[in-house]
Amino acid sequence: MQGVETNRASVSRGVTLVFLGLCLLGIVVSVELTRIHLFVHTDPEYHSVCAVSDEVNCETVAISPYSVFAGLPVSLWGVAGYLIMGILAAWSLSRRGLHPTWPLGLLALLTVFSAAVSAFLAYISATRIDSLCLFCTASYVVNAALLVLCVVAVRRRARPVRVLIIDDLRALLARPLIAALLVAGGAGAVGATVALVPAYWRSPGWLDLPALDYGVDHRGHHWIGARKPKLTIVEFSDYECPHCRSAHKTVRMLAAEYPEQIRLVHRHLPLDMACHPRLKRPFHQRACEFAVAAECAGLQGRFWEMNDALFSIQETVRTEDVDPVDLAVRLGLNRLDFKRCLDRRATADRVAADVEAALERKLRGTPSFLIDDELFVGRIPEAEIERLLRQAR
Repeated sequence: MQGVETNRASVSRGVTLVFLGLCLLGIVVSVELTRIHLFVHTDPEYHSVCAVSDEVNCETVAISPYSVFAGLPVSLWGVAGYLIMGILAAWSLSRRGLHPTWPLGLLALLTVFSAAVSAFLAYISATRIDSLCLFCTASYVVNAALLVLCVVAVRRRARPVRVLIIDDLRALLARPLIAALLVAGGAGAVGATVALVPAYWRSPGWLDLPALDYGVDHRGHHWIGARKPKLTIVEFSDYECPHCRSAHKTVRMLAAEYPEQIRLVHRHLPLDMACHPRLKRPFHQRACEFAVAAECAGLQGRFWEMNDALFSIQETVRTEDVDPVDLAVRLGLNRLDFKRCLDRRATADRVAADVEAALERKLRGTPSFLIDDELFVGRIPEAEIERLLRQAR
């Protein structure tokens, strides 16, 4: 009988050592994912070894908003999780556990949670981002293996998981000092990390612009500002036009100043031969493409986020090959739907319809603003806004 118990102890120790090895592997993978996340967001020249194709690309996953949770990259939460599980597993080897099965119940709980998180992230990767991250997949495999090892250990104990978890929690509550130190240490570590790690991953866009109501009018044009406006400003704009960027921001701030009175309606007038029939030479050579990207984002209810992102990267476009799909991923759009939309003729036709409407009104430059039948080119004088608001009242 003693030999059987010794054999069980040996098997249990072997399972624990394998568990510790997997935790170490998980930490290595998570650190690499954190490194990829950092460089993808801060170094335009960086190229990850796992950026194999559109469908298999760690960088695509890293730039998505799903790569960050509660103020930290998900990979850093992974490092923390593997550290906690590793420390608990090492504790069980020290023969100073809080009771004979310590901490098997907590490890079972943590491994089930980790496997559930892996399943959720895999689902998001497949359905929202439409790209596979090889290192992420490696972490999912590690989590699955940790869960299997925990199941093996629980079965050898021949006790229900629920009982093991209750035993661990009772043991912690019976030692409030240890419990308090664990909670305080964990909370302090997380708080310090959140405070020390800068938010280098923040989505592109003018993040200082105030939030406003937005929607689509009966003609399908995107608006932001007042739901029942007294004054409607129609903007014809080009995402590669510096004056458009400045003027648009000014009008957005104006709408924020009068949120119940002013509505801004966006329409496209890209000065690009690809969709502007009267241009005879290249000018803003990606303006049509960006206008279509904004409309595709609008189909997912994110027109204004894409609008702001496109204006914010205006300087970058001159020196780098900016991909609207990357912007869409950063903003959390469904990547596959967005890519399909970019190829649809109907979306390009919407942009072409705006260009045609601008030409019918003999609008030549951008930005151009229409308030009723009054045309303002370049900007709208503040005095004119005050006059028009008085008239509207």
